[in-house]
Amino acid sequence: MKLTKTKLKQIIKEEITKALNEAGVKDFIKDPNLHSSIPFSVLPKVLADNPELKQMAANPADPAGQQRAFAKIAELFANAQDPNSGIRLGDAMDVQGFLKYAEQKQSFLFR
Repeated sequence: MKLTKTKLKQIIKEEITKALNEAGVKDFIKDPNLHSSIPFSVLPKVLADNPELKQMAANPADPAGQQRAFAKIAELFANAQDPNSGIRLGDAMDVQGFLKYAEQKQSFLFR
């Protein structure tokens, strides 16, 4: 398979973005047994499993609904477990801080 220059640039950009995101996530992890890739793999699943919350979180016309949605997303995310270690995310990291970070850095997740 031939790798084009454009494709190579895209791959490099994706890997740099991934590395920067994981580095930023480490600021919110309290348990060294939790790998920094886990939060960004669990959050999309929580949002996919709860499309109504994702829709409410993305609606700036209803600030109260957004707050309720983010509170419920935080609760679901905190109760999720690391699939590798079984660690409850709420025990292993600063959930609120991570969600604010994800909203700023990965806003496409909430659209």
